[in-house]
Amino acid sequence: MYTNRKRKLSVLCAAVITAVMFGSCGTKNDDSSSKKADVSAAETVTLPTITEAPEEVPNLDTTGESDITPAIWTVKGDNGVEVTLTGSMHALKDSDYPMPKEMLEAYNESDILAVEADLTESGSITFQSAMLAAMYYDDTDDKLSNHISQKGYEVLEKYLDLYSMDISSYTHMRPWAVYTVVENLSLAKSDLSGDMGLDKYLLIKAHSDNKEIYEVEGLEFQFDLFADLSDDVYSMLFESRENSTVEDDLKALEELHEAWATGDLGYIETASNEEIETDDKNAAAIEEYENKIYKNRNKIMTEAVENFLKGDKNVLFVVGAAHYVGDEGIISQLEKDGYTVERVEYKPD
Repeated sequence: MYTNRKRKLSVLCAAVITAVMFGSCGTKNDDSSSKKADVSAAETVTLPTITEAPEEVPNLDTTGESDITPAIWTVKGDNGVEVTLTGSMHALKDSDYPMPKEMLEAYNESDILAVEADLTESGSITFQSAMLAAMYYDDTDDKLSNHISQKGYEVLEKYLDLYSMDISSYTHMRPWAVYTVVENLSLAKSDLSGDMGLDKYLLIKAHSDNKEIYEVEGLEFQFDLFADLSDDVYSMLFESRENSTVEDDLKALEELHEAWATGDLGYIETASNEEIETDDKNAAAIEEYENKIYKNRNKIMTEAVENFLKGDKNVLFVVGAAHYVGDEGIISQLEKDGYTVERVEYKPD
């Protein structure tokens, strides 16, 4: 048996850039429509249009009612500095706002907002141009099918067909770019939106408040992270879509949202550790994926928290929720290093 990560954890963990890079790709198609998109890849994929310097915070603090209770922890350094930890879900619903008072208090009492990457920078022409150029092979004769397994290609073709999309639109795109599109297909059909993600909301708020923002990784790091994964990893990821259905995809997203919204860490940990039987080639790809997407990044994130604990400013630390759970998650690593991490209890109004 080898451990594999459930694919839908991207909205909870994989990287914030995955859930928002192509957040507008695809459409919320009417179920009665079976017409496939007969357009080029450049037309199918829409790049983000986030402004570099948001002028105002969306009016999410005062609209509607929300009783969500996402997991929040606090940990204190020897000098009294407090770091508040919370897991983000990179795509949320209107109904998740306003954020609970415990979340807003943590934000208001922090000197620094620490996030995986500042999404408000992704709208820059420089970043978008670099991303667009990297999506395609330099050699116009090269193509996707040359780089992923035959099974992976066949499964991908059937999976795209579920969403009325044609694989021919992606012929000359690199596997990481196609994977990012695929990750967002069910998201585009759901009532979750990357524009409503906790990271983005807090970042826009922080920019408006002139609060200091710290990027634990940064957009370029996350961009390189996915671009540098081997073709074998993407073959494995595409093959894992075998037997998928749109209904199952949407159900998985809804279950993950419910787990995040209720702070159900047990579900999140279980969802991030699905045991599968596989061959040696896929086992090696799974190990590469786990190390680069999870384990290595968890270490970087834990080190960032510990550096803040040695500083002199209070911090609200917001990264994907699945980075906190498990033996190699941020919470366990902090406790192993001698820190006391306390779960925040929500108090009724």
